[in-house]
Amino acid sequence: MADILRISEVSVRFGGIQALDHVSLSVAPGEAVGLVGPNGAGKTTLFDCISGRRRPSGGSVTFDGRSIDGVPGYKRARLGIGRTFQRLEVFPELTVREHIIVAERAHRGVGALWRDLLNLSRVRPEEQERVDAILDLVGLDHLADVPVAALGLGTCRLVELGRALACEPKLLLADEPSSGLDHNETDSLAMVLRVVQRERAMAVLLVEHDLQMVAKSVDRIVVLDIGKVIAEGRFDEVLAQPGVREAYLGAGA
Repeated sequence: MADILRISEVSVRFGGIQALDHVSLSVAPGEAVGLVGPNGAGKTTLFDCISGRRRPSGGSVTFDGRSIDGVPGYKRARLGIGRTFQRLEVFPELTVREHIIVAERAHRGVGALWRDLLNLSRVRPEEQERVDAILDLVGLDHLADVPVAALGLGTCRLVELGRALACEPKLLLADEPSSGLDHNETDSLAMVLRVVQRERAMAVLLVEHDLQMVAKSVDRIVVLDIGKVIAEGRFDEVLAQPGVREAYLGAGA
């Protein structure tokens, strides 16, 4: 089966800094891959190249069998690339349900954002059905009508995940989803992410510093260090490699 995502020799320079140096990796349909490495390894920069926020200085990105080099970010989203961000971005005044509705309409290109934010658009039965299915999947059906401002950070992370799912992604780029969460919240998020990935047969590329969450959430990992891929494979086998331990945990680890 062809890869859903293929990164081929992607490079990015910031002035004199080589942020990514001929990075290549692939993700199969329905596969969960962890992208790990120390701060400054180039993980978020690579996400930006995949999602269209940054254009690489070299190499190519192929998604679902077609080159997406030069394709703008919003078109990549409509092709099936979803993303969550390390810095949480929500509308505090909107309810959980309204967040999903706005995302669902944006994906389908219907309605107007200002009408949705002012609560002037009537929800159609088919929209309601799709939104309810997402709320149930991420475990937020009991909080559907609660304003996001009243929710904790862990729950807001699930709102962001639900919003990404409303765009029906074939590939989800999850950027540090456990950032700011405690141990229990991180465990819950990892479980939901794994369930969603399997039930939707959705590919996931996960950037995450919490290695315990990575171990619970992915099929294999790719390790970046100073802009280069230095290892990839099964979690336990890769983390046991001396070179990976030195790069990720420090010299002498």
